[in-house]
Amino acid sequence: MTFIKNRKLIGITWIFAFLFLVICLLTMAYSYFNTEEMSLAVDQCYKNGGEVVLEINNHLTNSYSFECK
Repeated sequence: MTFIKNRKLIGITWIFAFLFLVICLLTMAYSYFNTEEMSLAVDQCYKNGGEVVLEINNHLTNSYSFECK
């Protein structure tokens, strides 16, 4: 009986570990692509002779607000 309970517990632990890993990878990918997008927007703004107004809203995911004046 305890062997079956332990197997279920191990299975549930693996599922949560896998979900945690997937969430971490997705957050890192989202952060990376936001950083790349910010970099392109800033470069384009400077290329057009503008002044960058950049506000980072969330440092974990690098979500941001951007304005080129």
